[in-house]
Amino acid sequence: MAKKSGLGRGLSALIPVSKEVEHPGDRYEEVPIDKLEPNPEQPRHHFHEQRLAELSDSIKHNGVIQPIIVTPKGDKFIVIAGERRWRATKLAGYEKIPAVIRKVDDKQMLSLALLENIQRQELNPIEEALAYRRLLDVNNFTHDTLAVHMGKSRVTISNTVRLLKLPDTIKNLIQDERITFGHARCLVTIEDEDKVNKLADQCIEKQWSVRELEKRIQLEREERKDRSKTKKDSAILDTEKFLSGALGAKVTIAGDDKKGKIVFTYGSNDVFQRIIDSFLEKDNGSENENNG
Repeated sequence: MAKKSGLGRGLSALIPVSKEVEHPGDRYEEVPIDKLEPNPEQPRHHFHEQRLAELSDSIKHNGVIQPIIVTPKGDKFIVIAGERRWRATKLAGYEKIPAVIRKVDDKQMLSLALLENIQRQELNPIEEALAYRRLLDVNNFTHDTLAVHMGKSRVTISNTVRLLKLPDTIKNLIQDERITFGHARCLVTIEDEDKVNKLADQCIEKQWSVRELEKRIQLEREERKDRSKTKKDSAILDTEKFLSGALGAKVTIAGDDKKGKIVFTYGSNDVFQRIIDSFLEKDNGSENENNG
């Protein structure tokens, strides 16, 4: 069997090599497959076997269309962008792969790998969140500066990083594509781990949309508020009713016989003034009794 080169028909026929060498100091070369090592800062941890096999079949027929980007390390090269293409090319039986050789530092390795994967939409939300967290820590970025660096909105960065607060069981469901990023954004607002797991299971079992999950969570919160209201002591409820009637304004009491707070709710300036006057009248009455 003849040895396969990495170029195939694709690169030479479709993309001039000069277009691939865009950064000062870059050089193009066909690099031996066995001289390559994975990027230790690679944010992608899961490579779908079936999709990898499909890419490998495509490379067998068309060659490697776009070079990977590597950086030298001793007598080896680290793959900083294009690890999936490298794996697929190796699987296809090629001994070399077209590559752009670029000298970068460790921080740039992470940024370049992350950017490439995001642009190709190859990271699952948890991998993306971990990569953002790493960039925030390593570069001392704020969410705003990272957003500019990544070409994303600050809200997107913040919402993605928040996913790391989810239990591992939910993170695994996201990585396995059993629930979506939209579902995860809803679930991260819930602190009760058992409740999060229960809702996630229901999402999968009943095939809830994100909108349906949002409705369920909102309904649960409203029911919890209603339950907390019914737990009030009957004496407190009676006092609320009495004060509300006496003042002509809604009165809410929160607490117990030791401590708490009383909230007066008014809907107009007249009601506000009536509440104030009622207390002033009581104070004046007490002073008159003392003077008498």
